[in-house]
Amino acid sequence: MLGVSACGGSSSTLGNTGTPLTTRVADTSSSTTGASTSSVGLGSSSAGSSTSTSNTTTTGMLSAQGLWRGSSDTSRTVTTLIADNSFYWMLYSAAGNNAEIAGVVVGNSISSNGSLTSNNGKDFNFETNGLFPLTWTGSYTAQTRLQGTLTYTDIPGGIVTLNATHDNAYNVTPNIATISGRYTGSSTSLANRNVPTAFVIYATGQLSGSRTDGCTLSGSVTPRPRGNVYTVSLTYGAGCSESNSGRSSSSTGTAYINPANNQLQSVTLNNSVNDVLLFIGNKQ
Repeated sequence: MLGVSACGGSSSTLGNTGTPLTTRVADTSSSTTGASTSSVGLGSSSAGSSTSTSNTTTTGMLSAQGLWRGSSDTSRTVTTLIADNSFYWMLYSAAGNNAEIAGVVVGNSISSNGSLTSNNGKDFNFETNGLFPLTWTGSYTAQTRLQGTLTYTDIPGGIVTLNATHDNAYNVTPNIATISGRYTGSSTSLANRNVPTAFVIYATGQLSGSRTDGCTLSGSVTPRPRGNVYTVSLTYGAGCSESNSGRSSSSTGTAYINPANNQLQSVTLNNSVNDVLLFIGNKQ
């Protein structure tokens, strides 16, 4: 997990210092930040009573939308992408090792007037192969800085704080011509960890993928109306362990491409809401 230590013990949420099981290289570069690093007061707002995570589109401007780069109080580097449809993902590194992705948090958020909340966050931790529910409250200055507190609902005392600044690369206009191409890297889920993977995104918006374990994927990529974000829809084909053991055969989420180095980061949540697929690859 993001480094929770509860009841005097250590657990592997967003801050465990145990040996990571992933070997994936994380993209920690940013194009233009220019954001203040001064602290912000922590706030919260009501987000309703729903606890199910969804990646469906909502209308209206999400004030905290953006690409946020920062760290946790548990020595984790954290990259958060909040899309205009309320869906977010949060990649976090292994403790003290920015080159290793240790897990991903996904959920839906509501933000207004400088306050943000998420009641349905889920931490998919690759170090323990575990899934941990959480809530998130925070405060922000739009496209400048973000502060958050994550509370792990099943771990007594499981609280992690985040501080981040906005990466202005989020403001690049998304375009299929920009993102189309072949990407090679690796994909990770709770079902199958760190498998060499290739994605091909066509000018039509169609996507095909293949992995060295024999898994094939198909799907589509569509630019979001706001921000350097793309909606990604995937269907698992033959040989994909992600569609076994009661898991869904399809997943949907968002992707971001770094204009500085053409690295693609994609996180999709399956329809059963019990696994994610993280793909990180470099354009060839």
